[in-house]
Amino acid sequence: MTGSRSTSADVARRAGVSRATVSYVLNGRTDQSIPANTRDKVLAAARDLGYVPHAASRALRRGTSNLVLLINSGVPWSTNVTDVEDELTALVAASGRSLVVWRRPGADALQGTLANLEPCVAISMDALTSGENRLLATVGVPLVAADLAAPGTGLPADLQIEHLARQGHRRIGYLTTDEPSLQRFATPRTDGILAACVRRGLPEPRIAGVPGGLAVDVAAVAGQLTRWLNGRDPVTAVACFNDLHAAACLAAASDLRIGVPTDLSVIGLDDDIFAPLTRPALTTVRLGPQHFARHLWSLARHHLGEAPGPAAFTPTAHIVERASVTSPSPFPSPKR
Repeated sequence: MTGSRSTSADVARRAGVSRATVSYVLNGRTDQSIPANTRDKVLAAARDLGYVPHAASRALRRGTSNLVLLINSGVPWSTNVTDVEDELTALVAASGRSLVVWRRPGADALQGTLANLEPCVAISMDALTSGENRLLATVGVPLVAADLAAPGTGLPADLQIEHLARQGHRRIGYLTTDEPSLQRFATPRTDGILAACVRRGLPEPRIAGVPGGLAVDVAAVAGQLTRWLNGRDPVTAVACFNDLHAAACLAAASDLRIGVPTDLSVIGLDDDIFAPLTRPALTTVRLGPQHFARHLWSLARHHLGEAPGPAAFTPTAHIVERASVTSPSPFPSPKR
C-alpha cells in the first residue's frame, strides 16, 4: 500500500530548515540568499522523500496554473491527430507546462472537467458550443479554437487530382464517407475534389459515399467499384477521403481481382502509419500536422500574453509517391 504524499513540512524537518527556506529553494527564488550547503540539503531531502510540489497550491501562489487543456470533441484517431498531440506535448513541455488531452464525451461535460482541472488555457480542435464558451469565459480560461478540419480542405484534394491528372487519368472516382460525424471533414474535401477537376478541365468525378466511418464496409466499396468499372466510361483511378478508405479500396479491388495500379490507380490522403504497408504500397497526400500544432501553440501563447498574434494559418501538404498510382492502361481489362 502506498504511503501518504510527502509535504514541504516533511522536507523542512528532514533538512533541518524552515518551510520558507524549502519554498525558496524548490521554487528557484533568486531574491533570497540561500547558502549552497543549505540548498543542497533541501534538494537532497526532497529527492529522498520523493517530494513533488502540489500543483494546485503552486497555482494559488502564482495566480495561474501550468496546465494546458487540449479538447478533442470527437475527432477519430489518425496519424494526424497523434502528430498534433505529440507536437503540442513537446511545445507545452518546453514552456515548463503540462498538456492534458481530454476527449469530450458530450457537449455538457466541460463543467465537470473544469471542476477537476484548472488550465491556464484551453485549446479545442473544433468549435465549442456557446454554453461552453461562456463557461470558459466565466472561469477565466482563455480559449484557442482552431478546427482540425482546416488543414484538410482544398490543398490536399487538389494535390490528389493534380497527381492523377499528371499521370494521364481523366475518368476519376471519388470515394468518400457517409458517416455523419465525419462530414465536417468530408464535405470540404469533396468540394475540393470537384473544384480541382473543374480547374483542370476534367470531367466531373463520380462521387460515392460508403458507410462505416472507421469501420469501412469493404463489401460496399467492392459494389461501388463494380458499378464504376462496369458502367459507361469506366473510371481509371479512385481518389479517397482518407487512407483508411483507400486501404478498403485496395482490399475490395483484390477481392474483385482488379489489378492495382494496372487496371485501377488508387490515391489516399493522410499518409497514415499503415500506408506503406498496403499492397501495393499506397500513394497518398501527407498533411502538415506539426505545422498546425505549432500554430495552435502560437495562438495559445498569444492568449497567455507571451507572444504576438501569429499570422493566419496556411496549410501545407505534399504527395507521397508509392506504388498504387500509375498511368492508365491503353488496353483496359475486360469488364467484370
